Amino acid sequence: SPSVSLTDGYPILIACQASLDELNQKLRQAGKSEISMSRFRPNIVIQGDDLQPFEEDRWKVIAIGDVLFAIVKACPRCKQSCTDQVTGKVYEEPVGVMKTFRALGDKALSSDDVFFAQNAIPLLGQTGTGRIKVGDTVQVLERGDPIYM
Repeated sequence: SPSVSLTDGYPILIACQASLDELNQKLRQAGKSEISMSRFRPNIVIQGDDLQPFEEDRWKVIAIGDVLFAIVKACPRCKQSCTDQVTGKVYEEPVGVMKTFRALGDKALSSDDVFFAQNAIPLLGQTGTGRIKVGDTVQVLERGDPIYM
């Protein structure tokens, strides 16, 4: 089995640029500063002209290049996302603004939970290896109801 380190329960966190763009729009509307994707510490960031904000919530299996990933569940965000990863400075956001549109109430373990990005597990091939690279095509192979927990 693959070895992983510095994980928070799942080896891969996948985020979409369209979702961050939507969050930044809501931050601006609230008079707050935009944030960078590094606040969420994803391993993989997916972007493309056809992506809708938070459509990754409904992904179940995706292929990046020739590697399959099982999308396990949405990632609940804690105050760590309020810390600038470069400076170490702690801010109020993005959790406050996220609570206005990403707190999923009875679908989550806690009504205070807000979600951004998806926890994933690579489904490695016969050889047990796989590589992805910047620019690889992403295909959504299976969709389903989101899991928030």
